Amino acid sequence: MDTSFAALWGLVRETVTDPRAGARSIMAAGLTMHARWLALALVVVLSVFLGQLTIRVLMAPSGMMAAVLSGPASSILLQAGVLLLMAIAAHQVGRMMGGHGNFPDAMLLIACLQGVMVLVQAVQIVALLLLPPLAGIVSLIGFGVFLWVLTGFVAELHGFRSLLGVFGMVVVTAFGVAFLLALFLAMLGITPPENV
Repeated sequence: MDTSFAALWGLVRETVTDPRAGARSIMAAGLTMHARWLALALVVVLSVFLGQLTIRVLMAPSGMMAAVLSGPASSILLQAGVLLLMAIAAHQVGRMMGGHGNFPDAMLLIACLQGVMVLVQAVQIVALLLLPPLAGIVSLIGFGVFLWVLTGFVAELHGFRSLLGVFGMVVVTAFGVAFLLALFLAMLGITPPENV
């Protein structure tokens, strides 16, 4: 796989403009499982670094957010856990719906999706520093890009034709996972603080 800046930037552009084509290029790269895990680890570290930078320089988190994001270690564990959960959900739910994708490709695609989101995160930090009101717009655009790319990636991973159907599956799965996670945390006795 060509890892030059021009090739990677071209892949990012393709991923955002045509996620299905981007997914095909990514899956066709023939990366080993070791390289896939490294890609996941790299985007986790970059994302946490940018997140910690934002918190330290521009924000003062309180309550549960402060506890969760109190240090890089907890942030890394949380970020890695979320990305792995997304990869498992993308693989398993797609297979349940008749898709033919596999977990290594799902994990690689989620890592690449997070790589795109790291770039959005960097743009958001610059916007926060230079023109704070613009950061909210960047955030909204970033959320739209996230949903667009995730939908295209899952569709291509499993060979689904309908992007609308996949989008519906993504939304329902997200709500289901959020509910189960909230239930699990409640069983552990972890609840949001009343006064934030």
